[in-house]
Amino acid sequence: MDDPQLPYSSLTVFVMPQFAISQMQPRIAVTLLPWVVRSAGLMAGVALALATVFGGAAPAFAQLAPPVGVDQLLITNQPADDSFFPGTPYTTPCDPNSFNGCNAGTVTNLTFGAGNNVVLNAVIAAGTRFEPATDLLPPVGLAQQIVFRRNTDADLPDRQLLFFEQTTATPTTLTLAPSQVGGIEEAMLSNIINRGIDNVFNNVPEVAAGGSGQETANNIERIDYIISAPGISVPVADQENVGFLILERGGNDAFKIAAITALDGNGAPAAYGPLIDIGAGDWGASNEVQVASAVMRWDDQGDSTQPLFRPSHLVGPQAVQGIFFPINSLVTDPDNANPIFGYSLFAVDVNGSGAQLVNFFDTTVFPTNTTGGNAVGGLDLIAGGFGLIRRTGGFSLVKRVTDLLGPATLPDFSQVLGTGSNIDLLRNNNLGQGQITIADPPVQTGNGIEYTIYLANTDTVSVAGVEVCDQIPAGTTFNPDGYGPGLGIEAIASSSPAGPTVTYTSAADGDPGTFFPPGAALPAVCGANQNNGAVVVTVGPVNANQVGLISFQTTVN
Repeated sequence: MDDPQLPYSSLTVFVMPQFAISQMQPRIAVTLLPWVVRSAGLMAGVALALATVFGGAAPAFAQLAPPVGVDQLLITNQPADDSFFPGTPYTTPCDPNSFNGCNAGTVTNLTFGAGNNVVLNAVIAAGTRFEPATDLLPPVGLAQQIVFRRNTDADLPDRQLLFFEQTTATPTTLTLAPSQVGGIEEAMLSNIINRGIDNVFNNVPEVAAGGSGQETANNIERIDYIISAPGISVPVADQENVGFLILERGGNDAFKIAAITALDGNGAPAAYGPLIDIGAGDWGASNEVQVASAVMRWDDQGDSTQPLFRPSHLVGPQAVQGIFFPINSLVTDPDNANPIFGYSLFAVDVNGSGAQLVNFFDTTVFPTNTTGGNAVGGLDLIAGGFGLIRRTGGFSLVKRVTDLLGPATLPDFSQVLGTGSNIDLLRNNNLGQGQITIADPPVQTGNGIEYTIYLANTDTVSVAGVEVCDQIPAGTTFNPDGYGPGLGIEAIASSSPAGPTVTYTSAADGDPGTFFPPGAALPAVCGANQNNGAVVVTVGPVNANQVGLISFQTTVN
C-alpha cells in the first residue's frame, strides 16, 4: 500500500533456514532474496540486503562467485520466413563426406525458413527462472553491439560463418529451418537459438590453404558484446541475480570470458575484469533443443550475390546448452561498484590480463594458430545466447488492503493489480489483490480495515519453514472476532490451485495463527517490537507454483 494516509502494518517474514525479511516503520530492511521482494508491492521505500546465493551463504565479493549451468530452456517456435535459392554453389572447400562428393562446380537447391525459428524466452538455472532484463537493457535484454575482432593473418579470409538447423540434406537439396540473415552480427544479435557460429576461434589455415585445419578456419581472436556508455550499474546486493547468458551447440567446448570495465573514445573495450577459464564440463544439462546443423560460409565479402551463405558441411544433432554468468562471477571489488560495459569471449589459449586483453594484435597474448578442438578454439556459439537476464522466479509476498469495513462508498477490491510472475500466479488462481493506492480513504473512528498478505512461489523448488509476522499499525486495534467469535485470522493454506479458506483463532492454541497483544514479547521473527501487537502465522512449506494468503482486520481508534 502506497497511500500514507491509511494506516499500514509492519510485515516481517521468516523462511527457515536461509531466508528472512524484517521490516520496521517507516523503513523496511529486507534480507530475503531481492527478486522475492522486488515485485512484492508492499510499500514504498523498500531497502534490500542480500542474504543468499542460490540458496547458500552470501559470497565475499573479494572472491568471484561461480557461473551456473542452465538446466532448462523455455522456448517458443515461430514460423520462419522462407527464401529459396535453386542452384546454389557449395563452398570451396566443402566436405564431400557431408554432401556426397561436393566440389567446385556442384550445386544444391537451398531453402532457408523451411521450419521454425526457435525463440528463447527464459531459462531455468539453479531451480530459478531467468528472463531478459528489459528494465536494464533494451531491447529485450540483448547487448547493443557485437564486434568480431580479427587478426591480420593473410592466410585466413575475413569470412562469415554460421550454422543453421537443417531439416533435409541430400546432394541436391538442403533445407534449413530458421530464417535467412544478412550476416553474423544480425544473427548473433537475436534471440533465435537454432543458428550460431561453428568453431568460432579456429585460426589454423585449412588444408586447401596449405595448413592442417578445418574448412571452418577464420581469423577471429576476440568477440566483444558491448553495452554502450553509460553501461549498466547493478547494485552489489543484486549482482548474483543479474548477468549474462551464453549458449553453445553441444555444450562441450572450453573458452574464456572477461567483463568489459571501461570503453575508449571509440566505444571499444579499454579495460577488463579478470580473465576467467570455463571448462568443457561447466555447461548445463538442458536438452530441450536439439540442432542437427548445416554449416554455411560467406567467404567473399565483396560478393553480394544471393545467397550470401553457402553450404560447407553438416554436423549431427547436438543439444543447446548454456551457462549463466552473474555479475558477481565476472567482477569483484572495486569494479563491482562501477558500471560494466558488457563482456568479451576468448579462446582457451589466450593468456593475459588487463591491458593485454585490449590489444588483440599482440600475438604473445592472442596466438594466431588456435585450433578448432573442444579444448582450445572450438566454441560453437549459439545466436541469442548472450542476453542480459534477471532472476524472476522465487517466493514472493504481495500485501494489500482488501476491505474497508464501515464506509458507505467502498473502493473496488476485486480487481487484480500489478504485473510480474507472482501476480500472474495469483491471478491464475483467482486471487484478487485489492488496491495498491487508496486516495483519501473514507475511514472513521470505529471503521475496520482488512489487510491481506498473499504468498506466491513462482520458483521450481519448494521453500520450507515460512513464518509470517505482521505488526498491527499504530492508530488501530486488532479485531479478534473479524471472521467469527474468537476467529481473528483468515487464511488459505499453501496450495495449487488455491485451496479453501480457513479461519484461525487468535489464541496460542495449536492452530497456525496467533495474536500477540500490545506489550507482549514478540517472536524473534517480528524484529523490533512496535508495541501494538502482532499477528504471527506459521505457514510451513510453500511448494513450487503454490499460493496462499493471510488476512486480519483492525479497527480504527
